[in-house]
Amino acid sequence: MTVAEKFGRRGLIAAGTLAAATALGRPALAQAPVAAGATPAGWNDGLAHPIPYTPSPGLGKERGLVLGGGGAYLVSWMMGYFHALKQNGVDLATADVVVGTSAGSIAGAVLTSGRLWRLTGELDIFASFPKLFAELVPALQANPSQERARKLAVDARDASFETIRNIGRAAMAARNPAGTDKYFSTLHRLIGPTIWPSPALHTTANDCYTGERIVVSASAGLHIDVACAASSSLPGSMGPTWLKDRLCMDGGICQTSTHADVVTGVKRALVISLSDGGPQAVTQGLRTSGMPNTLQQEIRDLEAGGTRTMLTVAGLLPGTQHVDNIMDPKWIGPLLKYGHERGLAELPKVKALWA
Repeated sequence: MTVAEKFGRRGLIAAGTLAAATALGRPALAQAPVAAGATPAGWNDGLAHPIPYTPSPGLGKERGLVLGGGGAYLVSWMMGYFHALKQNGVDLATADVVVGTSAGSIAGAVLTSGRLWRLTGELDIFASFPKLFAELVPALQANPSQERARKLAVDARDASFETIRNIGRAAMAARNPAGTDKYFSTLHRLIGPTIWPSPALHTTANDCYTGERIVVSASAGLHIDVACAASSSLPGSMGPTWLKDRLCMDGGICQTSTHADVVTGVKRALVISLSDGGPQAVTQGLRTSGMPNTLQQEIRDLEAGGTRTMLTVAGLLPGTQHVDNIMDPKWIGPLLKYGHERGLAELPKVKALWA
């Protein structure tokens, strides 16, 4: 029996779904102090928010949920994890502030819109037909322009604006099959209606041209499929994606894979990350950027600010030592199952945090 059949929802997935594709505190190194929303060019569209985010959308809120990036690998894990918790009385959709990056933006969108069953069913179908997923999301084989963008991201050793801009230029120059004019439509088929699902949800991205951190919320007036596409536009794989007049790439192409500073000030926070933030994540295939990851500092900053914080690291599938490609459909089925198992195992801890 498949995971989706256990959830009793697979029969609700329309045949058309098969045509969809998926991409699937204070840090140690803060970005330059730029006024919230302002670009180096001096114009303000309300999207640029330096790290740390000030004032944080989490201030005074009860529950915060932070969902990091990790491709189809982590999306699958999170769907299994979320379902295990919800089936046992813990609904993470009740979070008062949610920040999702890359895969986490997609998971956050379906979670806050009440459509967990939809994405889980789609992933379950792709797990049964991996060749279909590979054809729809051609992220495994790369042409030279894509390889250049991917290599620049992996080889990066700092999170300066210059480094991020260099990766952004390579992202803009990459000849991706799902380019600037089509990737958001793939996400639309995947996650459903384009209306912003909840005022609690925030997604992240990075401006390819300026290198600035972008945070999108309901107030931006953008469609959720476009915001998720920008957040998951991995250099050398898909996108980049336009957010208003900014061409943007994956939210994880910076010093943080989680952007936990966005929920600073909440009373309780659950942070979900693919890796523990250590340097081994790149060699393990759990991080697509070589920039130092400030995850652990973000956790310390949340706790120092009075937030009761739980960090959950998905990590490597038991029995494996390396993830060759986080977009490979071979991971979908095993990670749906592993995420569900982890959700059941961590249920008491999450319930104590969330209740």
